[in-house]
Amino acid sequence: MGGLLPNALLVARREYLQRVRSRAFVVSTIVLAVVALAAGLSPVALRALDREAVARLAVHVRATDLGVDPIGAANVVLNAGALTLGDEGKRAFDIQLAPDLEAAIGQVRARRLVGVLVIDRAASGKLAYELISNVSPAGRQATIMKLAAVWVSIQDGLQRAGLAPSATGGPYERFVVTPAGPSGAVQPSETQAVGQVLVATILVILIFITVMTYGMWIAVSVVEEKSSRVMELVLSAATPAQMLTGKVVGVGAAGLTQYAAILAAGLGATLLQAPVEGALFGGVRPGDSPLSGLTPAILLAFVGFFALGFLLYALLYAAAGSLVSRQEDVQQVAMPMIFLAMGGYFAASMAVTSIEAAWVVPLSFVPFFSPYLMLARIVFGDAEPWEVAAAVAALLATIALVAWFAVRIYRTGVLTYGQRPGLHAYLEAFRRSG
Repeated sequence: MGGLLPNALLVARREYLQRVRSRAFVVSTIVLAVVALAAGLSPVALRALDREAVARLAVHVRATDLGVDPIGAANVVLNAGALTLGDEGKRAFDIQLAPDLEAAIGQVRARRLVGVLVIDRAASGKLAYELISNVSPAGRQATIMKLAAVWVSIQDGLQRAGLAPSATGGPYERFVVTPAGPSGAVQPSETQAVGQVLVATILVILIFITVMTYGMWIAVSVVEEKSSRVMELVLSAATPAQMLTGKVVGVGAAGLTQYAAILAAGLGATLLQAPVEGALFGGVRPGDSPLSGLTPAILLAFVGFFALGFLLYALLYAAAGSLVSRQEDVQQVAMPMIFLAMGGYFAASMAVTSIEAAWVVPLSFVPFFSPYLMLARIVFGDAEPWEVAAAVAALLATIALVAWFAVRIYRTGVLTYGQRPGLHAYLEAFRRSG
């Protein structure tokens, strides 16, 4: 540390103030904070729209011998969520009988009905259905209506066989998903399960954006000083290691300042969701918040992997920026880091929907991917404490190795002009630094 201070702190202070005082930084921070505020309140707006968006469906019966109530039977499938929760406000379909088929078709054409389900009796004795609608044949609504038709047919078959159909009850008593985990494991509710996916996705995206955006800031900052020859003056008072450390810390602190403003707006909006929903919808059920799974332990893990992941990539971005002298070459020389960051992000995006996949565990220990994948495993409660410790240890060891590698490249790269970007540039700078 004695070899880094105080020059590294002076460089960091200069980088930080230069960033946060710029007009572009202030404007972009305000815009992103407003976007985060709107995004935080968007679930309330979507629920308000969804509350009004009840699809109206008409049923026209041609089969004269239909012995079950088609409205009650279809309601079991189409409004299963409302029946299970006892919440009439959660109905997805408003189903009505249509004696006049032509009039109902006219309402479909006028967009006042989502469709007309015509029930007829085929020569084989089975029921035949025709859905007259503007919805996609392969869409969600058409698929759900087909399931409703299956249930109507089952009820009709029971009635024709002399058995007592149950048009108002479901086809089974209950259906739950129980994890084959340790004894005593708590089964998350449906809302909590969705919340885990949402929380993991948000945290992974935050790390990805940080690595991509602020890592590029560091590379661009190095190139700006090289192109203006300021770098040569600064190096007369500070060592390359001090310069590299100062830039990573200074630009990282500026990025965190912007993130703090954005997160404050987003968290503020999230906290407002419950009061606003209570005012609009008459209260919310306990545990209904999609972010209810965001515990202090998960936040601590996020901060840790956030910092380690940023430090790992930032060192490489700084070394990459030192190899070129023109702004237009930065993207090309930073391509390896971009591919690594995108690989981790895409792997984590797939993992949040299939956390039990065999490839998730081994890949979560790879240092360049662990900030994404191990964090996702922690959110889902799939990571043991020793696994988290092993991933952190591997990250720290890799950061130390990358720092040694980056300083050697930076030492030569900042004084090299006209270098062609690419793998050869990395290897040549590393060789010459020795």
